[in-house]
Amino acid sequence: MKIELEIDGKIMEAEFSIGDAMAQLSLEGKIYHAAVSEPEPGIFVIIFNDHVYRCALERLPNGGIEVNVGSRRIKVAANDKKHLRSKAGGSSGSGGRVTLFAPMPGKVVRILLEAGAEVNAHQGVLIVEAMKMQNEVQSPKAGKIAEMRVSEGQTVNGGEILAIIE
Repeated sequence: MKIELEIDGKIMEAEFSIGDAMAQLSLEGKIYHAAVSEPEPGIFVIIFNDHVYRCALERLPNGGIEVNVGSRRIKVAANDKKHLRSKAGGSSGSGGRVTLFAPMPGKVVRILLEAGAEVNAHQGVLIVEAMKMQNEVQSPKAGKIAEMRVSEGQTVNGGEILAIIE
């Protein structure tokens, strides 16, 4: 999946895939392979170049995410360029609506915000589990959740509409 990564304020285009506990990241012309496991929610163990890294994801009050790797704290954001697509508003002419899509086939394991709730840019809206990995679907902009089209426990197809942000 093609993503836009923002790491410590630097924005980069990348391609990411994961399967059978192995991840591949193509970033700035280089390809990286790593073994990945999630022994508990929000904690990842990554084996890369014969080194083991324990990474803890921490959700910030502003909706952002920090990854703690040892004593280092790294601010990150990832946007799926293919599935987080903006769409124009309906016939009323109200622009700025954003449709959130399932990044891949999976199961909705948690709804973080309900319809009508205010949402910040890069704030998690719901979590979809696919290939034993939990993927937080974030709002690319601040606004209000106009529609939540799924419920917890629901199976979804890749590209299926999950929510609409106004």
